[in-house]
Amino acid sequence: MKKLLLLLMLTFVSLFGETKWGDLFDGYDEAKSQNKRVMIMLSMKGCPGCEYMKGVVFEDKAVAASLEKNFIAIELDVHSDFVPEELEYFATPTFYFLDADENILKRLNGGENAQKFIKTLEAMKK
Repeated sequence: MKKLLLLLMLTFVSLFGETKWGDLFDGYDEAKSQNKRVMIMLSMKGCPGCEYMKGVVFEDKAVAASLEKNFIAIELDVHSDFVPEELEYFATPTFYFLDADENILKRLNGGENAQKFIKTLEAMKK
């Protein structure tokens, strides 16, 4: 019975992806060396949209795979992390897609479901 329960738990966990979050100061160097774009998520604690993106969308296997393959993902809390001046926001989550030279390519206000977010990622990849 314990083996069956363990097998079920491992199967359940493997259905979900895991987004790896990078560091703002190393992210651009990583993007250059890995030939990737940078995605920055501006968030804050207690933000329902941010929690949805982190708990549902970024756990989606296809979203996590696309992010891993094409982007350096960085999350910045607008209240506790350094946020560069050029990354403006009026609400969270706000997403910025940048090239490795820190040029802003797109700004996305608010969250999206996994299917729509994958389309955004596809349009923003190199």
